[in-house]
Formats: sequence, structure tokens, C-alpha cells
Amino acid sequence: MQRRGIGRISRRNWFGNPDTGVGGGATSETVNDVNVLNFALKLANMEYAFYQRALAMFTQSDFLKSAAAQAIGESRICADMYSCINGIALNEQAHVATLIQTVYSLDGIPQAPDCYNFGITDVDSFLQSAQTIENIVVSAYNGAIIPQWQTSNATITNPGLQSLLATIATVEARHAAYFDLLNLTVPFAIPFDAAQSMDQILAAIKPFLSPNCSGPPVLLTLAVAGPAKNSTIVTRQNTVTLDASLSTTATGSPLTYLWQQNLGSPVMDILNLTSVVATGILKGGAGVYSVSLKVSDSMGGADQDTMKIIYQP
Repeated sequence: MQRRGIGRISRRNWFGNPDTGVGGGATSETVNDVNVLNFALKLANMEYAFYQRALAMFTQSDFLKSAAAQAIGESRICADMYSCINGIALNEQAHVATLIQTVYSLDGIPQAPDCYNFGITDVDSFLQSAQTIENIVVSAYNGAIIPQWQTSNATITNPGLQSLLATIATVEARHAAYFDLLNLTVPFAIPFDAAQSMDQILAAIKPFLSPNCSGPPVLLTLAVAGPAKNSTIVTRQNTVTLDASLSTTATGSPLTYLWQQNLGSPVMDILNLTSVVATGILKGGAGVYSVSLKVSDSMGGADQDTMKIIYQP
């Protein structure tokens, strides 16, 4: 899946340099943007796991019996606290999915979830930790968007990606304000929020992480039109196999497939264009052909990928 204005990194080079994720053909700006996106994904993974854990531990009744709810009284801010927390969890799930897709669009390797030690014992300890985590995250997004001399190369440089992180940051600020209010703290005590560096944020979230541990990968509906995302293959044959079997579904529901030739490439026919394995017939002679794959699942998840075919008869 290609996006205009965003550079690409060779997947092979990512695997070849796991310590930095730097591809040999990538620009420093592209590599930096992928690293910052993965930093944002690290935070989103943590938040999503945090809210999922709380929703599994506590019921709506538990929330209403909390000291925070008793202090605030029956009001709109806490009358259906469980549903509000669930809504925040869904926000974080969407942030995770979008950040993963964006990292993949750059041919990067998404940051895997960590293992977590949230120390939640009751609703009130959860609410206090939520306030802490959300305010840390707001500072993190400020630091990722706003260029600062002290963060050096740890800010986003691509305007489109800056816009993406900004739209997430404003939602995170609303989350933080909600938990500030639940904990009887004024959400706008200062006129300007601090922008913290990546190192400062990593130090701040360290108490919530279990060392030397990685969690399971987050499932995602993903289109893969060949051996990897954004593949390029070279062939001497005028017939090629189009294989989408590496595509995945986040929901476990069956995928549907649609193969299409992209405009501007030489003429080709596609047989079985709604099958996981299709056949491309290259009728336009030698050249670079481009084909796209769209996959969808029954729960609304979808993704696209593009594959180039270099025909050298």
C-alpha cells in the first residue's frame, strides 16, 4: 500500500538491522518518522492493554461504588463510567490499528506490544493510573509533533504524519481531561502543555512495563499481494501467479479479495480476480506492470497492497 509523499524502506533491510530498523536505501527523515510512529504505537499498545485489563477486572457497579464516584456524586461525568472507559478503549484500539497500518505503509516493522505491570487493585487505583498515563501520553505527542532542539531527531518531519499524530493527540487530551475531572483535578491548570522528549516519556512509563518481555502481536486485517507488502517481482514469463495467501484478518472471519490492474501500466488480464490466488497475463510486452489487492473481512476491516511486476522476456 503506497501513500504519496511518504518514503519507503526496504523490508529486507529492516530485518537485516533489527537494532535500529534503518534500511540502507532509506532517507534519515523516513527512518526517523518510522521510529517516532513506533514510539507512538508503543504508547497506544500500552493504553489499549491498560483499558482492556480494567474492563475485564471491574463492572459498572464497581465503578459506581468507587471513592471517585462517591465524591463526585450522581452526575453525567460518572453515571455510566464503564461505558465511557469502554469508549476510550475503542479509541485506543483504533489508534493502534491506524499506527500499525501507517508503519506498514512505510515498509517498517510495527512495534510489538510490551508486557505490563499496571498495579491495578481497585477502581480508584485504576482511575489514578489512567490520569497519570493519559497526561504522560499528551506530553509525548507534543514532543513528537513539535520540533525541539533537546529531542534532536525524535520528532516527525513528514507533514501528513504530523497531521495524523495531531488528530490522535487531541483525542488523548480529551481522555486526560476526563480522568483529571474524575480525580477532582482541574484539567486546564496551566495555559500551555509541556512537550517532553522520547527519553523522558520512556522513563515515565517504565513503572508500567515488565522488563525483558514482549506481548503477543496485535492482529490486523492486512493485504499482502505477494511475498511481502509492496513487493516487486521480476519475471521472464508472460503469465504470473498473484498470491494473497499471506494476507491476514484481525477478526478471524473469512477474507474477500479483489485484484485490479492499476492505471498507467501495460495491458494485462487477471483471471480469478476475486480469489486468494489469481493469474496475471502480461499482454503489453516488456515493462513494469502494477496490480493492486484489496482484502476485506465481514467485520468491516479492510486493507490494500500494491505489487509491481517487472516483465523482462
